[in-house]
Amino acid sequence: MSTIVNKNVISGQAASLVGTGSYNARVALVMGFGDYRKAFVGKFEFDSLRNPVNDAKDMAKTLRNLGFDVILKLNLKTKAAMKKAVLEFRLRLPKTGAVGLFYFSGHGFQYQNANFLVPVQAAMPSDIDIESEALRTDYVLRHLEKANRQGVNIVILDACRDSIPSDFFDDRENKDLFAGDLKAGFTNMQAPVGSLIAYATAPNTTSWGGLPTERNSVYTKHLLKALRDKPDVNITRLLMRVRKGVIEETRTFEAQQVPWDSVSLTDPFYFAQSSVIATTPVSPPVQERFEPGNVFRDRLQDGSLGPKMVVIPAGRFRMGDIQGGGSDDEKPVHRVSIKQFAMGKYEVTFAEYDKFAQATGREKPKDRGWGRDNRPVINVSWDDAVAYAEWLSQQTGKQYRLPTEAEWEYAARAGTDTKYWWGNEIGQNRANCNGCGSRWDDKQTAPVGSFAANPFGLYDTVGNVWEWTCSEYENEYSGKEKQCISKKRAMQPVIRGGSGGHKPGGVRAASRDRNSHDDRINIVGFRLAR
Repeated sequence: MSTIVNKNVISGQAASLVGTGSYNARVALVMGFGDYRKAFVGKFEFDSLRNPVNDAKDMAKTLRNLGFDVILKLNLKTKAAMKKAVLEFRLRLPKTGAVGLFYFSGHGFQYQNANFLVPVQAAMPSDIDIESEALRTDYVLRHLEKANRQGVNIVILDACRDSIPSDFFDDRENKDLFAGDLKAGFTNMQAPVGSLIAYATAPNTTSWGGLPTERNSVYTKHLLKALRDKPDVNITRLLMRVRKGVIEETRTFEAQQVPWDSVSLTDPFYFAQSSVIATTPVSPPVQERFEPGNVFRDRLQDGSLGPKMVVIPAGRFRMGDIQGGGSDDEKPVHRVSIKQFAMGKYEVTFAEYDKFAQATGREKPKDRGWGRDNRPVINVSWDDAVAYAEWLSQQTGKQYRLPTEAEWEYAARAGTDTKYWWGNEIGQNRANCNGCGSRWDDKQTAPVGSFAANPFGLYDTVGNVWEWTCSEYENEYSGKEKQCISKKRAMQPVIRGGSGGHKPGGVRAASRDRNSHDDRINIVGFRLAR
């Protein structure tokens, strides 16, 4: 068992790692399926895969070293065998307060908005056979959620190696009626409270197995490295390291792979287990909420929680039209140093803003019939956004504000210097813009978090809605991009990110515009900094 001793040692005394938690058990079910010679779906025959068995064996060994009780299953032939393994997994978990981890490497696909894992002898001549032959991923999630209350549930899916054609069934009378039923990759699943779902690649995209000389898939290779090298960092930060490694390795490919995750953990989690080395207790250390990559929510006075915030690491970057072809006001390209700060994981939603409006007696902004709840708030002026930040500061005792223009671009780029954080081509279904290939393009806003997060863990920095910053607009950079302006001088604050109605050129990381501080329009919202 691997143990990590806390660095907070005073006169031979130590306290356990913050956020690790005291769990009754650590149990993992690890599956690796590669021998797909007998599997098919309609006209489509699955390719056998080189890596999954190696992936699963290496993952099982690594997790055992981290203190997990591991159930390893390789090349299970049927859905029934997979269900039996899940039930064995469930019985190993105590009734409450454990860490349950499910890992799968092999073939998977989405059908009619559900995700399926494929056993190695799945025979699906017709679409009606899918449910009986392949295992729904939410079957695993439901068992974890029921069996492991008040614990941590982690699901890691290194699947979707092939893109199955949408007309894979011959027996449909009218295939147009089924358009969109079967899509590449997995669809978006929301992680239940207390859980995390990690995907090898973003929704609706396929993953890459790796070079023939590689033992592991590109995703599992980077995940194993992170687990071995940095098991003592928060899991959200660890997955950011994995994401950056995969993005960098696949950057030159036609279809760059971008790992993605859905997180609803209520406490930090570390794979490394802590060790208490003293019999005399010391005062508990202050939780390191501002460790880069951490996600947190401050508590309001009524006991509810504020927006999710992500800690952005300090760094230095090139700001402006790096790639060329942008507007004159995106120049000169210059280097900017950014101190560590926190940024909203999502654009502020209607649900969050409406609570503020109701508490302060303000009129709620109109949603144009697009929906409220988890859609980004629109029809809010810069003055409205600043008022919301001030109210949140008063409620939490923390200092919320709008980000500076430089902070915004630094966070949106997330260590990249391309037009978009994933590369120089807009691709398909990576964002909401006029030409992004999403179902919301040039029609309406998308619910926040509908696309993959960038390497810093921020969603929707490309398109959807413009976002107010606290910086004053100028025709060329001269320093104001690093400053916040006072309300008295706020004439034309900068907006960033573009909207669902803008062409791809208008939603680049360097794109910028401005509005009057009192304008309220349906393509502008905001996110917070702290």
